[in-house]
Amino acid sequence: MALCASAARGAAPSAPPLEVYGSLPRTQAAELSADGSLLAVVSLDGDGFVLTIRAVDGKTIVTIPLADMKFTGLSWAGSDYTVVYAHHTARLADDSKSDRELTDGIVVNARTGAQKPLLAASLDYLPAIKGRYGFFRRDGHWFAYYGLYPTQFPGWQQFPDLYRVDLDTGAVERIAKGSPHSLTWVLDTGGEIAAESEYDSNSGDWKIFRPNSPEHPLLSGNSAFSFALAGLSRTPNTVIVSSGGSNPEIKELNLDTGLTETLLPPDKGATLIRARGTHLLLGAVSADDGEDRMFDPTLESHYRLIAKEFAGHSPRLVSVSADLSRILVHISGKDTAGTWDLVDFPGGKATVVAKDYPQIPDNAVGPTQMIDYRAADGLALQGVLTLPPGEPGKKLPLVVMVHGGPQARDLPHFDWAPQAFAVRGYAVFQPNFRGSDGYGLAFRNAGFGEWGRKMQTDISDGVAFLAQKGIIDPHRVCIAGASYGGYAALAGVTLQNGLYRCAASYGGVSDLRRLLSARAELGKSGTQHYDEPGARFHLSYLGVRSATDPALDRLSPVYLADKADAPILLVHGDKDTVVLPEQSTEMAKALKDAGKPVELVTLDGEDHWLSRSATRLQMLKAWIAFIEKNNPPDR
Repeated sequence: MALCASAARGAAPSAPPLEVYGSLPRTQAAELSADGSLLAVVSLDGDGFVLTIRAVDGKTIVTIPLADMKFTGLSWAGSDYTVVYAHHTARLADDSKSDRELTDGIVVNARTGAQKPLLAASLDYLPAIKGRYGFFRRDGHWFAYYGLYPTQFPGWQQFPDLYRVDLDTGAVERIAKGSPHSLTWVLDTGGEIAAESEYDSNSGDWKIFRPNSPEHPLLSGNSAFSFALAGLSRTPNTVIVSSGGSNPEIKELNLDTGLTETLLPPDKGATLIRARGTHLLLGAVSADDGEDRMFDPTLESHYRLIAKEFAGHSPRLVSVSADLSRILVHISGKDTAGTWDLVDFPGGKATVVAKDYPQIPDNAVGPTQMIDYRAADGLALQGVLTLPPGEPGKKLPLVVMVHGGPQARDLPHFDWAPQAFAVRGYAVFQPNFRGSDGYGLAFRNAGFGEWGRKMQTDISDGVAFLAQKGIIDPHRVCIAGASYGGYAALAGVTLQNGLYRCAASYGGVSDLRRLLSARAELGKSGTQHYDEPGARFHLSYLGVRSATDPALDRLSPVYLADKADAPILLVHGDKDTVVLPEQSTEMAKALKDAGKPVELVTLDGEDHWLSRSATRLQMLKAWIAFIEKNNPPDR
């Protein structure tokens, strides 16, 4: 898009209270039943959640308060049951090396409201889902298929077996054993195993084979970062293969011939749309306009009408009825804080059925747009710019907000944290630096070896571009981010100097040695090795071979605390299992020892993803107060 330096839309609105932005969205999830007659909606109600099942005409069938949980998903089994998923921090077994985020759920009868645990207590398996394989109706019963951890192995050896859960009776039955090499399954349209795969995380080797035939692979390869056998493809005899190696792409494998066809180009991730009941692939919706692919002609026609109707609002297909007559879409961006719209094609209308932030009026939504700029070495880059609603974009104070990953991406959607700053008078810039997702394989690989180097200067090059255009004041800039973004914020005032007035981190990395050591495995000789996908992922971006590389000292903010040239805020959840809390506590200690200004806020019971409203609000209030103090807005 062309850069727009002005976004005046009338008088600036009063800012909604921080509690509106800091709280989780009012609507957490919505799903359409298979027959298209019912909607299941999980919404926030005070400090808890409520599941409401209602007819598409608006009549409420059941309303069920849910137990205190960290909600993570909602699914329909036909039109009879809904399954609500939640995660919690725990260990798989007493001898496990570390905590993990484990997923369980509850089953709700859509007609009566009766609910029960998804997984009955058992000595045979742990209540921890590792892989969802769909719902199938057989012999008059609905069955759900999951990977579950058996209890017969020590925690450090555990791998899932395939289990079948009878949603009517609650009975749980193991139907296939797993493997130390990450065995996964694809079920056919009737719920029988159609194909299996193994992925050796140490070597990166993978293979796909017919049931119980690993010695006769249909397809094999090597993938450094990840691999997935991702369900059925367009026909019952085809499956989807997703690899995250040197040439990550989504392919279709024909189980009869062993031939493959590329469905999506490399590094173009997409949401897969599947048929209800059969689980066959109907389409793939990409984050990029023009990259979507619909394989069903009716869905193709419907989707193009939706894209036209909601042009500029980033519609996302959520679920479709079995006959494709009704489609639930989520709308975000432009001038809305997020709505859920039910599109009824026979009736020729679209109806808003839920909102994410009903307390935020349209005139309080800061306009967002993609901007194009270039790095110092000429690489074409993009970023999301959010401006204060109702104000001209001239000489504004700026908050740079960096995404995590680092292989992730920001899009011009409604985003609660940038919007909370925008409505208080800040411009917010979210750069998609080299190595980010969604721009193709070459762009992803351009980030390899550039962690703390060009990935960092790509961010400040974007700030310089905005200053050159007169949109922001280069002397009034702070930087913030979570996870990898937290690292970038800390690096912005330690590896770099003279750019930012303050830096705020949530769950950020400060010590790259610790990050790699947490990923490493200890060999028999006592030396560390990095034969694990997460470790290989980080080594690629860091451009080193081990945690002993001296280059890590030059890239780690914790070893550069004495060079910090601006105040730093560190916020961390004490239950973070992805970036351990010590990454922030050690950084705080190093800064204090160096006599540098630092604040440390620990969120009790919070994980890496800010899953609870109370602690999310606590984090946002800390960020806002800190940045307003060190980089005041004009109002």
